[in-house]
Amino acid sequence: MEEKENCYAFVWKIDCFNELVVRHPNGSFFYSDRFWSPRGQGGKSININVVNEQNGSHNNNTGYLWRLKMFPNGVDKKSNDYISLYLEAIQTRYEKQNNITGRQKKFRLKLFRVDSNLQTPKQKPSLVIDRHTLETKFEFNGVNADYGFARIIALKELFPSDNTPEIDLLVQTQIFEDVITSGEGPSSMDIVNNITLMPFERYFGEERFCDVEFVFDCGSSMKAHRVILAARSTYFENMLGGEWLEGHMKTIAIKDMPFDAFRCIVHHLYTGKLEEGLTFELLRDIYSKADMLRLEQLGQMSAERMVNLMNYENWDQVLMLGWKYYDKRLKDAGQQFAVEHWVDIKDTDNMKQLNTFANTSISRLVSQSHSPRQRRELLAINDIGTTYRNPPQKLSDWSFSNLTAFTGSNSGGVPNFNVR
Repeated sequence: MEEKENCYAFVWKIDCFNELVVRHPNGSFFYSDRFWSPRGQGGKSININVVNEQNGSHNNNTGYLWRLKMFPNGVDKKSNDYISLYLEAIQTRYEKQNNITGRQKKFRLKLFRVDSNLQTPKQKPSLVIDRHTLETKFEFNGVNADYGFARIIALKELFPSDNTPEIDLLVQTQIFEDVITSGEGPSSMDIVNNITLMPFERYFGEERFCDVEFVFDCGSSMKAHRVILAARSTYFENMLGGEWLEGHMKTIAIKDMPFDAFRCIVHHLYTGKLEEGLTFELLRDIYSKADMLRLEQLGQMSAERMVNLMNYENWDQVLMLGWKYYDKRLKDAGQQFAVEHWVDIKDTDNMKQLNTFANTSISRLVSQSHSPRQRRELLAINDIGTTYRNPPQKLSDWSFSNLTAFTGSNSGGVPNFNVR
């Protein structure tokens, strides 16, 4: 029976959920921290998050990497006034190196609430909703990377009136153990479609077999191969496979995307690489479009390049991108730059604009940052909620005194499409 299956539980605590509902309109989402679940431990208990973080290497086959995605006001118009909640699979280094492009998993999602104004060390969360177990094949490169509920619960069930007190929301996901728990060799989840791994690099810019052309407002154009784009990106598979109007067109006009950024994205799909010598401005465009196209690896590459190019002229842009897309890497890098170069930047126009954008005073925090505690204060501003890792398996065993807190969220944004 399902209740007897071994599973790993992860709990995400979201403080002051009422405020996030107001701040995030329909279609807007944010992420939890990333977390690991054990891979076939045969019922053994293992703190895999600590193991992976301490080793600093994800080059082993001990676990799966995940994060949760929440739309406080629904993923689309049909789910407006509902909470949409999804579990997203993230490809590990081991999976990349072993050409594993997906994983089959069973999981279950639950929501609990805690009244913020009644917190005591012994207070117990109360169950709000416990949905049925889901099973799907997660795919790392495209819209099938996440799976869940477009309408897990109506907001009116959490907030029946305008006088509803502030609440903290706890999201619990249970990820069930693999069918194969011992022995060597790949499990059934490791069987992948090898077409996504073929050496396409030599065909980039080769027009002999091209069957689609993209044109831009600037007058530039480029040709490509439908099968390669579709094999490497679910977005292009949907566009070129007949589901969209563009699927029947030999020439497709690209709007609202610079030619250079589009070319770099297509180059990445052919090669798995990010071209060298790109400007900060171009990397910024690539980063935002990679988020829209759900090309996570490309987004991470461009984010790392932007951090390496960060200077007095653009550090604030790095920080604002981190806030906008809930990207912890960019946010932390931008904030650390502010701390280390405070004397040089405190009176600049960048800082004034940033304080207005952030709706908080970075100046006040940084100017007092003479101690480690105060620096930690700076690095904590504008985080969305608090994430709790490695909880007891049963929330009935919880109290606020036995939780370990991690602040921050990972990359997110408002996607232009949702396929469910």
